[in-house]
Amino acid sequence: MLATTPLCRCICGTRKDDLYDPTKDSRVDYEDPPPLPPGHVNGVLSYEATSNQPLRGVPIREDSIYLLSADEEVVEVTLSLHVNGFVFQHDGQEYSFAFSPFGLVRNCKFQAITSQGIDLSEFRCFKVSMFTKGACFYFGVREHESDASQAEEVRSRWVTDIAKAMRLVTASIFPAFRIACDPLLDVPLTRGRIMAGYLAHHDDASIFSVLYCELHPQSEDQARMVIYENESCKDPLRAIYITERSSCCEKVGISCSCFTLEEHLFSARSIAERRLWLRAISNIKVKVQNKAPRPAEEELKQYRAAIRDHVREIGADDPQAATDALLRRYFQSSDFPAPPEGYSQDGHFYAPQLQLPSHASANSLESSQLASEKEKSPEEALVDTERTADTDLPRSLQESTEPQEESSTEVALKEPSVDAEGKPDTILEL
Repeated sequence: MLATTPLCRCICGTRKDDLYDPTKDSRVDYEDPPPLPPGHVNGVLSYEATSNQPLRGVPIREDSIYLLSADEEVVEVTLSLHVNGFVFQHDGQEYSFAFSPFGLVRNCKFQAITSQGIDLSEFRCFKVSMFTKGACFYFGVREHESDASQAEEVRSRWVTDIAKAMRLVTASIFPAFRIACDPLLDVPLTRGRIMAGYLAHHDDASIFSVLYCELHPQSEDQARMVIYENESCKDPLRAIYITERSSCCEKVGISCSCFTLEEHLFSARSIAERRLWLRAISNIKVKVQNKAPRPAEEELKQYRAAIRDHVREIGADDPQAATDALLRRYFQSSDFPAPPEGYSQDGHFYAPQLQLPSHASANSLESSQLASEKEKSPEEALVDTERTADTDLPRSLQESTEPQEESSTEVALKEPSVDAEGKPDTILEL
């Protein structure tokens, strides 16, 4: 059985810097491109984030690779990569995991020797992390003196292919949309909008939702991001307030589009759109920190024009036609209360038939009921009245549901911690 252990630091690769040029003049006022047909998303678009979903199609890549487990095991397995997940066998058991928008893959390096005498520095390693489920897998390509470059090339192909599969899964769950800057004329709440679009929001370990998020500029000592069910903006769900102390950071990984705002975890449709959201939020936060006044209408037009320019530069003005989702949709079922006594499921009243014993008549039954009522004390009669009234309550109010425990699976080899001099420890911690 693969063990579950907490993760620790590793020596990972760096990411590319943002090439956005803040000195570019973006004051020209443009109009938003023609909107897409409204109403193509109804209600909240939710999906299952469980890892046990079926994998699609045939493997797009399959090869032998080493699995580094938490038990200091380094075993050779056959890793099969599908368009929406991967599968491998370990100790005679098959492990299958579906991707979600909240995952990443990145290179890592170990400087340790296992109890079996295996030097982990001889492996070109990478990890696949589904951090919302507490699952992390470490794989490695063994290098030799004669083919060190070949091992690096094999690892690079694996990391690139896994990152592409994660991007396909993420892009498949979004509807077709464009980043919008202009407010909706028939929705007064959107009057202060400077940027809006869909983002995937992590709800819990098994569910995430694709919500329409709208960024508003600073007002006094805070700004806000308003979250709606869809682009019609008819049903606001909540608002996230951005202050000078608000935290906003990205998840570092190869082609990862995840970022956090306060305690909320989001995933953008693409890396370019994630950079756009992070830059816009960062600029608004700087204005809040500097106590900038609420922008006038002319300043709002300048904000929107600057965002439109950047949207065109990164190519995010393409609606990217929606494709079939590679994850299962989640439909929330409605729990209707049980009908009151005397009513059928379709709402019609019915008089329950009283079944009489074959040896008793109606008069004898009525006389026995009157006799039993006379024998009851006033306190017992009051209890019976309360019990009778309580049976008319909906079943949902009479029964309490215990919260179910969430299960998580994790395969992790603890990476070596880093000492004060920045060098990795040489002891493999379990």
